[in-house]
Amino acid sequence: MNPYRVLAAVAADWGRLGPYLRRHTEGTAGAEDAAGVLNGLSSALRSLRSMERHAPGRTEAAGETARFVLALLPPAEAERLTAHSGRLAGTATDEETYAGFTAADLALLLLDDNPMVGPLLGPVRERLLSYPMLDDWAAEAHARTPGLIRLRGESAGRAPGARGMDRIPSFQFSDAATPWPVVVTVNGLLDAARDPWGAADWWLSANGYLGVAPAELLGGGQDGHLVGTARYLVEGE
Repeated sequence: MNPYRVLAAVAADWGRLGPYLRRHTEGTAGAEDAAGVLNGLSSALRSLRSMERHAPGRTEAAGETARFVLALLPPAEAERLTAHSGRLAGTATDEETYAGFTAADLALLLLDDNPMVGPLLGPVRERLLSYPMLDDWAAEAHARTPGLIRLRGESAGRAPGARGMDRIPSFQFSDAATPWPVVVTVNGLLDAARDPWGAADWWLSANGYLGVAPAELLGGGQDGHLVGTARYLVEGE
């Protein structure tokens, strides 16, 4: 069995297989059993994610994680994944991927509740998280400020079962304490609470109608254009 491909295949088929893992991590079994499953699987995934690619013991950690995941899936699904994963014959990168997904994507999905994974959405996640973010102190101060985009980061170092920390893009603020009012308005139009990654991508990507990324127009007297462009996107003509 190639444990990396098993884990990557679960990430690639998350919409169908994810509920089997969620069922165990969200406490539908007895509270004590559910906590044990959550702690064990979370710890195994965190341990694997923390290791460098060629770190000693990494393959063993991947195997432990894969066995844990397979034990939570229906037998037929577990057998299918095991049979189609092949054998781990070396250290080539393509031996650790399945359809462009990786074991790290499974950690993002299960530990961090982060849907931005795989060959299409993964690069978008990395690009958006590369923009300036509020520091931890400012992010904590705005933990309950309504109308802001919050991007889920990794949960490394947090307690088992904890989800990733929210990262708040700093373009949303005129200074460290005050969000731009137009940002809050546009985020509402874009339904940023439901789709924060899509909203962040709109603000930070070049816009054909505006000529620049919308975030570049903040503070420049273009609030009406920003709201109108966002409304056109949502409502159409």
